[in-house]
Amino acid sequence: MNRLRWKDYVLMLAMLLLCLAMAFPMVWMAYSSMKPNRLIFTDPWSLPEQFTLERFSEAWVVGNLGRYFTNSMIVTSTTVLLVVLLASLAAYAFARLEFRGRQPLFYLFLAGLVIPAQTFVIPLFVLLRNLGLIDSYPALILPYTALGLPMSIFILHAFFSTLPRDLEDAAAIDGCGLFRIYSLIIMPISKPALATIAILAAIDSWNEFLFAMLFIRDTMTRTLPIGLYIFYGHYDIDYQMLFSGLTVATIPLVLFYVFFHRFIIEGLTVGALKE
Repeated sequence: MNRLRWKDYVLMLAMLLLCLAMAFPMVWMAYSSMKPNRLIFTDPWSLPEQFTLERFSEAWVVGNLGRYFTNSMIVTSTTVLLVVLLASLAAYAFARLEFRGRQPLFYLFLAGLVIPAQTFVIPLFVLLRNLGLIDSYPALILPYTALGLPMSIFILHAFFSTLPRDLEDAAAIDGCGLFRIYSLIIMPISKPALATIAILAAIDSWNEFLFAMLFIRDTMTRTLPIGLYIFYGHYDIDYQMLFSGLTVATIPLVLFYVFFHRFIIEGLTVGALKE
């Protein structure tokens, strides 16, 4: 027993050191944004002489970071809503309904997991241009949603397949139709899996760079990754300002993950459990 407990302590210590090593770059970036450029280069490990949010407000206003942040919020939130809605409907149909061509269509969706986005970026640009969607939010929302569906459908399909059919049978006996069963029975008990795909979709769309660079040229519609890229070009020497912008871009995803991280493991592993 003592030997096992000693091993547990060693494992916990190793995990703690690993977490600290992974978190330190973000912490260093945050407190470096409060230090002048002179100290960033001469004494990079020292703490700020004074803690102030002045450069954050300057980056928010002068660097137009507020506008980029708002654009990213609009694109990301809309993408997450569409991915959750469409993926849950499709996965429920694949897992619970019997129709012709169900398996081939399901595998066709899963094929999107192995196709790199770079292979179809040119025809996608031509399509969006012909539709008049370049320099608009749908130019990013629609591709982001399409790219998020394969993995989301895969996760939800595995989750729905483990749910007992007795729940649906009892609801059907009480007079519930197919859509009411989906909305009143399936969706409420699928929160872990839904939270998982929401987090994954949010991270992917928030950090996406290639499509945002190619499909958005209007400065008022750019998202945060492109804004920071251009921001770096404007302030390539003012690293204090640059770190302030990077910190603003990182905080939302960190907070989002902190509040919902427990759903990720639960949502990813529950589909592997069988009754």
